[in-house]
Amino acid sequence: MNTKKSSSALSLGSTDGLSRHAGGFDAGSVDAARRRLLQAAATCFAGKGYAATTVRDITARAGCNVGAVTYHFGGKHKAYIAVFEERLGELTAYRLQALQALHGQAAPSLEHVIETFAVAFLEPLHGDQRSRETMMLLLRELVDCQLPANVVAQRMIRPTLGALAQALQRACTGIEPERLTQCCHSLVSQLVHVLQVQRFHQRECAAQRPCVELAQTVRHIVQFSAAGVR
Repeated sequence: MNTKKSSSALSLGSTDGLSRHAGGFDAGSVDAARRRLLQAAATCFAGKGYAATTVRDITARAGCNVGAVTYHFGGKHKAYIAVFEERLGELTAYRLQALQALHGQAAPSLEHVIETFAVAFLEPLHGDQRSRETMMLLLRELVDCQLPANVVAQRMIRPTLGALAQALQRACTGIEPERLTQCCHSLVSQLVHVLQVQRFHQRECAAQRPCVELAQTVRHIVQFSAAGVR
């Protein structure tokens, strides 16, 4: 059996994790390389922003050659979209799962609905490195929009607001559809502001200023928003 590889196969496989196996590329190695690139891209975009991040930054962090981003994603911008599709999908699934759990309750209180959503909104964006990266990615995208408009809308906004509206309507029957939509946007706006304040605290004077205390913040948002809805 001839085990000699071509120079092109060596140049790709030795750095991307793409290896010949049973007459073709090893799918497991391809997937592993793609996952490394996604994680590296997320770290770079979160830390430096879209414009300041280069393809070389991503591939160097992932341990791949410079052609790997084009091979797996088709370029830097498509890699950026892929990062957000993954992270937005994770956030949406987490929030929908929390709201769907309320359907098993006969009549959840308005406070319970708001608290459930607030915790599900904020919790995945606090804690470990991946959570902090996701938060930074979202905040950077708010300031410097690089995504097609339909990506955020389809992946996160529409399904999340739809589930939130249903939960609020069950807890506060009789609310008009237009007012219901306004209440959903008001609640989300408060939570986005919390993320922005948290980021400012982390950047400016982490040693002198305490970060936003999640439990205390959620309690205030619950009381404030429930009173506003009613």
